[in-house]
Amino acid sequence: MIQTSELVSFLKLKTVKSGFLDQIKVSYRPLICPFDELLNEVKDAKSAFDIGCGSGQFALLLAEFTNIKRIGGIEIDDRLVNNARELLKPYSGKVTTDFRPYDGTTLPDNMNEYDLIFLIDVLHHIPVKFQNEFFKRVYAHMRPGARFIVKDINGGSPFVLFNKMHDLVFAREIGHEWSMKRLCETAEKIGFKILSTNKKQIYVYPHYTVILTK
Repeated sequence: MIQTSELVSFLKLKTVKSGFLDQIKVSYRPLICPFDELLNEVKDAKSAFDIGCGSGQFALLLAEFTNIKRIGGIEIDDRLVNNARELLKPYSGKVTTDFRPYDGTTLPDNMNEYDLIFLIDVLHHIPVKFQNEFFKRVYAHMRPGARFIVKDINGGSPFVLFNKMHDLVFAREIGHEWSMKRLCETAEKIGFKILSTNKKQIYVYPHYTVILTK
């Protein structure tokens, strides 16, 4: 089983070119986000797509700690897309990568070629009026049998206030967090099947992970 301490030790050795704050996020985020559990969910999958891949931190962990052979991702910030490409260059002989800029609307057609789709702490950054439609688009772009792994902050917990303060400081916005119940109900109405759910509190951050399939 992959441990958080392994992830932090590994990431501290990596350098990104987008400034001090992003470097801190890359190095220490596993301390407040259950990346270890997400990586342990990969199992025998051979391809993974990360929606909102940022600087490629999670993609890097997939390349290093799993047997994933193909990694794709989209990110709304071109600067972070370039970071992801740079971070994964040393793995070019082991993993095929495809990181693309995202316009906030159009998901790539080739998402249906991936075994796993990850959405890690992205949902609450999507504008409220687009959240439901976003899930419908993901469903439409997945192949039957693929897994959709959603990790987000639990809007049903009073501790969500700490994440709102976090986002105000680091992202300069207030998040639109859902409860796990709302996510499950929305997903089932769209057509997803729920495979598993999990809640976890790390310090003041209330997380949930929901694994769905089409």
